[in-house]
Amino acid sequence: MLFKVGDRVVHPQHGVGSVSKLEIKEFVAGTTRPYYEVALPQTTLWVPLGIPTSGLRKLALKSEINRCRELLKAPASLLSEDPRVRQAELSEHLKLGTFKSQCEVVRDLTAYGWHKPLSWGLSGFLKIIYDVLCQEWAVVEGIPVWEATQEIGALLEQGRPKNSSPA
Repeated sequence: MLFKVGDRVVHPQHGVGSVSKLEIKEFVAGTTRPYYEVALPQTTLWVPLGIPTSGLRKLALKSEINRCRELLKAPASLLSEDPRVRQAELSEHLKLGTFKSQCEVVRDLTAYGWHKPLSWGLSGFLKIIYDVLCQEWAVVEGIPVWEATQEIGALLEQGRPKNSSPA
């Protein structure tokens, strides 16, 4: 996917930003390649062009937010009990680079955490993905992040099985 300067974009681990320039960089001695410079609220990110697994994508559309409202309330997919397999599957799912896949990972991990405590690493992974989801939701809906966070939390709770007690 090609972006132009000024495009609002989302990086799955770093959040919402905008493409500020396209530049040829040499981060590895003797190897140059084109990169997007993405301005984020707290930092600048250099993302290589032409690498589909970079995760960089355009902001979701309002119609995608509406579909994800239903998705967040839907029953969660079962996750592997094997921690390595589970982490690999979640990471691969995120590499799809879609807003939908991000919502699914948040839903599925949140539901998993209702039944079993999340490891420190998995908990941190969920926090990053959840925070980015809330940022993007807020930008697309034109609401504060705290309001998006509340709405997403409420949607997840609506989908919580009745026999699931708080962890």
